[in-house]
Amino acid sequence: MKTKYILIPATLGLVLILGAVVPQSAKSIPAFARKEGVACAVCHTTVPHLNEYGFNYRKAGFRDPGDIGKELPEFNFADVFSARVQARYDVKHRDFGNNNTTTTNQLQLHEITLYPASGSFGKHYGSLFEMSFAGEDFVELENAYLRYVWGTEDAFWSARLGLFHPFEGYGGSDRPFSLSRPLFQGATSNNGMGSTFFKMWGFDQAGAELAYVKGRTSASVTLFNGIFVANDEGAFKAFPASGGHLTKKAGFTNDDSKDVQLFLNQIIDENGSGVSLYYYFGQSDLPATNNPAAFSPGSAFENDFHRVAGYGSYAFSPKAEAMGGFAWGQDHFIPNSNLAILNTAEVTGDALDTFNSIGFFGEADFHPTDITTVGGRFDWFDPSSDVDNNEVWAATGFANVPLNDGFQVIVEAKHKQTKVGANADDFKDDSFQVRMIWIQ
Repeated sequence: MKTKYILIPATLGLVLILGAVVPQSAKSIPAFARKEGVACAVCHTTVPHLNEYGFNYRKAGFRDPGDIGKELPEFNFADVFSARVQARYDVKHRDFGNNNTTTTNQLQLHEITLYPASGSFGKHYGSLFEMSFAGEDFVELENAYLRYVWGTEDAFWSARLGLFHPFEGYGGSDRPFSLSRPLFQGATSNNGMGSTFFKMWGFDQAGAELAYVKGRTSASVTLFNGIFVANDEGAFKAFPASGGHLTKKAGFTNDDSKDVQLFLNQIIDENGSGVSLYYYFGQSDLPATNNPAAFSPGSAFENDFHRVAGYGSYAFSPKAEAMGGFAWGQDHFIPNSNLAILNTAEVTGDALDTFNSIGFFGEADFHPTDITTVGGRFDWFDPSSDVDNNEVWAATGFANVPLNDGFQVIVEAKHKQTKVGANADDFKDDSFQVRMIWIQ
């Protein structure tokens, strides 16, 4: 029982210690920095968070936008290959109510990640391959895309095709300083009859994207292959339809449908202030029964869903900034899992009832040095506006500290509470993690 009370103090103690010993600058460590001969701080505030130059460097196919259309220096393998190792220590305390608690602690390998053939080549091309290994038999391909860019430094187009992360954000929508992302990005909507499975962040999908960057404004439209739900070892699980064995099954309503995403970034100043807008329309086939083994086109209904999100970040000074975001979603469902609807006519999203989900977060970040960040975030998420007493909230404290060339430590403590009904105790989850990262 004492474990949960030491999580936040432990984090604050580590923040103070690490903040005191961290160096004031870092030399170039990954392949992009080696190629350009610059420090990582040229593209990042605190890794992996990007500054304005880093955002445009990525959009331009991992090159300075001023170099679009120019011959590159002679090829060097070290400029297009990096590798990363992550280890972690976790302490988790869970309270299920009625004096039912568990406490665990683990020291484990988080993952090994390879970045082969990642960088710019030719006058207009860029590529990113990210392959992660976790445990003995799990391999995840997170990025595998080719990008083509054309235009000038002031205004250019960027097109990419392949497998990639959901979006390329800035400020509040960029990769977080902490280990975890805001709740609404990783949570699924749920009307009490089963998950809708889609997450704003968590599926690396196959897709095609076209983006336009002019000054500090960028806009992109993406066509994704979408996700599908399948029986995975006796349970329903969602997968990105990215090819190979991860292919939508024939016979379902949306076996060849495509999802559409729009994303807008507006950078306000060089200190990190900016806003982002996100919209996603998708279609998926969801199970209308609780039996994964019997899931088929005859026991599925179509969920046409929408997601809208907005993000903002404002830098009060180079040492302090605030971030926030909100999200709204709408999904379709069959009331009471009424299979009679399935048997009388083809089910479409318009034929079903709808429900909404909503969430937000607020975050304060402080930079003791140019490359170090400590901060805290509050999250709240309601998976369905039609269901009472099902909200989730979380408070997170973190410190992100690059210690020296290639080595980084991130510490995070989180307290999360989930309502499980009007008369039941909230489910409480306290976690503490130290992540150690080495990249070269």
